[in-house]
Amino acid sequence: MVPWTGSVPRRARHLIPTDMPRRREVVAACAVAIVVAHLLLAQLTLVLAVLFAAVGKASGWRLCWLLGPAAAGLAWTLALGPDRALAGFAAGPADILWHLRGGHLAGEAGHPLAGFGNARSWLPGQLPVALLCGAAEAALAGWLGWLHTDEWAVPSARPGLIAAARRALRANAVRGGAVLTRDGCALGVVPSTGAVAELRWAELAPGALVTGAAAQDVTLTGLQVVHAALRRRKPVIVFDLGDAAIGRAVTAACAATGVPLLPGRPDADLERLVRDRLAVLLTAGSAELAAAACASLLSLAADLRRIGVDGDALVWVPHGERVPSRALAPLLGDGPHAGLSILIGTTSPAVASELGGLTGTTLSFRVTDRELAASLAARTGTRLVPAPVAAALAGERSLPDGGEPGPAVPAPGLVPSPVIPAAALLALGPREFACAARSSRHRIATARLVPARLPGRPR
Repeated sequence: MVPWTGSVPRRARHLIPTDMPRRREVVAACAVAIVVAHLLLAQLTLVLAVLFAAVGKASGWRLCWLLGPAAAGLAWTLALGPDRALAGFAAGPADILWHLRGGHLAGEAGHPLAGFGNARSWLPGQLPVALLCGAAEAALAGWLGWLHTDEWAVPSARPGLIAAARRALRANAVRGGAVLTRDGCALGVVPSTGAVAELRWAELAPGALVTGAAAQDVTLTGLQVVHAALRRRKPVIVFDLGDAAIGRAVTAACAATGVPLLPGRPDADLERLVRDRLAVLLTAGSAELAAAACASLLSLAADLRRIGVDGDALVWVPHGERVPSRALAPLLGDGPHAGLSILIGTTSPAVASELGGLTGTTLSFRVTDRELAASLAARTGTRLVPAPVAAALAGERSLPDGGEPGPAVPAPGLVPSPVIPAAALLALGPREFACAARSSRHRIATARLVPARLPGRPR
């Protein structure tokens, strides 16, 4: 996989330049002026803006959550009528300014706080418009905080209620058997957004490697892709490497989707399999039989290229460590040109390191080998970050502030760092995986596998 280096990261920008003389005094004067203006003209707006900003800071939610209170304020304003809502919002400031100008009694100017005496009567009337204005000011404050922070120092946003609801709905759908998407196979969900984590057929075409320390996660991923391919009526070729459980699972998937399953030896008629869009368990219980099966597939690929036909077939090798690498390497090189998508699963760090560079897509569950983690991280592409941040992400030293990059580093030297660091691959949770696809570099994400239930047997 060819690594990709991202663009130069965004540097912090300030509305008031940092090299401006007496900048602190100017910022303090602006802050005092804003607070005084709120105390005179928009008292409840100030309270709500501070409250919303504090909630956003503590929760780590994206700024879009402020659309909720803003929509509530807008709906309330429209329900009351804009004229009435604005009149209620302006009643208090008008009373305060009238008292500051002297009021109707002599000596009233000597009591500037007298205008706040009737706050209980006019303060609730500000609420509809204050909700809208307070949310807007909190959003502006959040945007300024983002603008004043270097890209690498911006903390990751936490998923909100909408993402949690989407995550639950999509997970239930995939768990119920909805493994087909418009462009590929649904493997699970992305926790941060609630979106479906899919492996697209275009990403599977140049070959894919699934690896991790837990054999169950690797096998379930392969079965999910086989299930989707059968639902898509793709020809499916599964290497029968002596694992009876995989054989039973493939048999059940074929029975549930109504696809005939044929047992076959390496010299089976694979052209008929592709022509009739069938599934086959290709016997490869020994190294010799596995090499012979790879040779048969190479011959099939040559025939398909000769007649100009796209095989549109999935080849699943569930235990890549049981197949000689010298036999798999040519298949990974020639198979994609004939429409044979090779999916290899392995828990062996040595095999994953050797074959990973020959595939176009890598799905990595938690690994325990540090060298393999570094190799897999390099295939996710790179981004430019300051050298201290790169060292911290690599695990050479701890990050400040409890795990998030600290504030802007003075005059940093930008160095390449993996998009998904090796430390993150070593720390993945149960059924969590990272996907890096060479054909679509921006689809690099961490997701959670959701095993799908097979549909009922067709009548």
